[in-house]
Amino acid sequence: MKSKIIFVLLFVLGLISLSATAQEKQSRTVSGYIKDNFGQAVANATITLEDSNNATQTDYDGYYKLENYPTDKPSFITVRAIGYVKERKPVAAGTKHVILDVQLKEDRQAIQEVSVIGQSENERHIHEIRRSGFDVSIIDLNRHANEAANVTQVLKRATGVTIREDGGLGSNFVFRINGLAAKIFIDGIPMDNFGSSMSLNNIPVNIVDRVEVYKGVVPAFLGSDALGGAVNIITKRRARPFLDFSYTFGSFNTHQSALVGTFTDPKSKISARLNAFYNYSDNDYMMYSQEKYNIQLENTINGKPDSIAKARRFNDRYKSAMGQLEVGVRDKSWADQFYVGLTYSQNNKANQLGASINSVNGGQWVESNYLMPTISYKKSDFLVNRLYADIYTSYSFDTRHVQDTASYNYDWSGKWTSRFGDSKPNEKSHIKYKLDNYLARVNLNYDFDAERKQSINLNYNYNSNRQKEFDMIKGYDHSGLPSNLGRHILGLSWQNQWFDKRLSNVLALKYYGLAATKDIDERKPTGQGAVSGDITHYKKNWNFYSISVASRYRITTDGGWKLSYERAYNLPSMEQLFGDGQNYMGNWDLKPERSDNVNTGFYYNTFLNENNFLNIDVTGFYRLAADYINTRVVGKDGSDYFQYYNIPGVKLYGFAAEVKYGYKDLLAVTVNGSYDKALDNKKYTDDTNQQVSLSYGYQVPNRPWTYGSMDVSLMQNDWFQKGSRVQLSYLGQYTHWFYLSEAHLGSLASKDHIPSQTIHSAVLSYSWSRNKYNISFEGRNLTDERAYDNFRLQKPGRAFYLKLRLSLM
Repeated sequence: MKSKIIFVLLFVLGLISLSATAQEKQSRTVSGYIKDNFGQAVANATITLEDSNNATQTDYDGYYKLENYPTDKPSFITVRAIGYVKERKPVAAGTKHVILDVQLKEDRQAIQEVSVIGQSENERHIHEIRRSGFDVSIIDLNRHANEAANVTQVLKRATGVTIREDGGLGSNFVFRINGLAAKIFIDGIPMDNFGSSMSLNNIPVNIVDRVEVYKGVVPAFLGSDALGGAVNIITKRRARPFLDFSYTFGSFNTHQSALVGTFTDPKSKISARLNAFYNYSDNDYMMYSQEKYNIQLENTINGKPDSIAKARRFNDRYKSAMGQLEVGVRDKSWADQFYVGLTYSQNNKANQLGASINSVNGGQWVESNYLMPTISYKKSDFLVNRLYADIYTSYSFDTRHVQDTASYNYDWSGKWTSRFGDSKPNEKSHIKYKLDNYLARVNLNYDFDAERKQSINLNYNYNSNRQKEFDMIKGYDHSGLPSNLGRHILGLSWQNQWFDKRLSNVLALKYYGLAATKDIDERKPTGQGAVSGDITHYKKNWNFYSISVASRYRITTDGGWKLSYERAYNLPSMEQLFGDGQNYMGNWDLKPERSDNVNTGFYYNTFLNENNFLNIDVTGFYRLAADYINTRVVGKDGSDYFQYYNIPGVKLYGFAAEVKYGYKDLLAVTVNGSYDKALDNKKYTDDTNQQVSLSYGYQVPNRPWTYGSMDVSLMQNDWFQKGSRVQLSYLGQYTHWFYLSEAHLGSLASKDHIPSQTIHSAVLSYSWSRNKYNISFEGRNLTDERAYDNFRLQKPGRAFYLKLRLSLM
């Protein structure tokens, strides 16, 4: 099956490459990149061939291509872009294919507010983000394309973001922004709908253009129950022929490959898009005891635990694969884009640990197969002028098997051991889950004027999840009962700009509706074939309304102030309510989380001169959360599991700051830090007396509260040959110690806590033939720091990776 999938992917890519090559042979072209003085792509620049009507515009990468220019005489091209000085460059005669890159200088006298007329969907969306009142950061993943990284490793460097992982590649993780639960989207679609194989920590950077990180208030067009913020991952989508392939191998027998390709026929406008990736790792890194932090690896001798200094993970293999093909049309009178797609993914994950360091598994694993057909439609001037429609629907089928084939328990020696001296074999288990998921999403945006000073947005999301659980060993008599979760989220927002666009506001209203049901077999045998009890049906319904407002005031051309308020909700997910059958135990009594959030901040972005750039961003937040959703460790049948639970009240406050500096296209420095405090805010133990809770006013356990990162990059173009680029990057991350257990119990020396840690990494990359061929070498955790995270579970130590990348366009 795998070989067939790989063959089909390669065949499609071959067709794309051959079509692109054939097209090039039939035309005479001038092509290249338009970039600024800092090496950043200039999108939407206009390139005109003098003395002709031949003109084009640059795309997201700053790439342009002019066809059918005269070869019998010299000519000139003119490059214009708002905010930059016009450039005029000669084009040599007699050359069939001319490669001409142009660097633009900033025009300090130019109008800073860019017109949106004639912009592409992508450019219009970026412009809307920048002029909005949302507290949002945009991470350009093209800068990280040569890193042997997934999206998680880049995203965790962002200000205010914490991603708590249980281990290596493919491990479980907890994602928060400024201390509150946040949602993850792919091209505006909730990531929950893409199955377990499409996880944030196995998406390679090569298939992504940018990541938008919203802190606090989230735009209505995302249409979800995002409480603390949201991340929107924008994948690469090009109208021109484009192909990018990468392969990475390194420590712990890790292999990762990624592939993205697009092609649009210029005449028929028939278009095809392909994304694919493959990940594999043994995750067999070394584990260590740390007596200072009460971390003791154990073997069992004669039925009794015995501490050991170190051990290697032996049952933590992970592999996943995904292929996504979309076929449709672009730039038609009836559709800007219309695609029919099919996504297939699968994964296989061995499970070394439960929720604690000595909950060792030797034969437990999970595998899944996922299939999702999709339909997407986008159209400007839909029915009436200035009405933009974005419609999406999908139906997915996910089959997951959770198995434990081991007859006995294991310890860190890799050998089986009896539990409590009992030599009786354990019962093997095999649970099959069948999940069906339906999603319908409609996003409508109407601009009241051509300059988009007044806009209204309506977004509706309906998401239905249905799960059935089958015991494949005990049989179907008492299994196959359904669990269901349905969500309706309706959002209406009004965006406006006043005072010559210096003041921008977004006012939004949202409705959340959730219904959860489950059937439980409560029948019990009474003897002689008779049973008592029945199959009981449980049901819960919630309905909530929320409001949010976000404002931005541009004080100067380069700086401004942002303020936002919202009352938002985070609705329980399938995993939180029903568990995953492996590491997470469900909690049917879990309540939706509610929070009143205030965010404010200042930003300053300026070019000190044509060679120096400075960006300063400082934000602060204050949040009052009710029924705050946290995780804990619970025991069942001698094993440890994670479980989500509610803390009645939590007060969160903090601030974050980020400074970016750039010198030409030679040096780029980013430094950020976050302070994120969460205190138990439930004063009394219950409503019937005045007894003060022991945890009132103390820090919520098992969550970091001070952290930061640094990224320093040195670049040099045309060093060894024309069209080459060398880049050396240092990446540092710091996390201050935090409590693992309740902060009010005992002294710091006696309490379990996760130690402070600093991780140092470095990446050296070399590109040539204008970014066509790329090779990079990466070292992570160079000092082999003992890295701990979620519930003091150790992450990988020192590791090295080599990445090869080919990019054609």
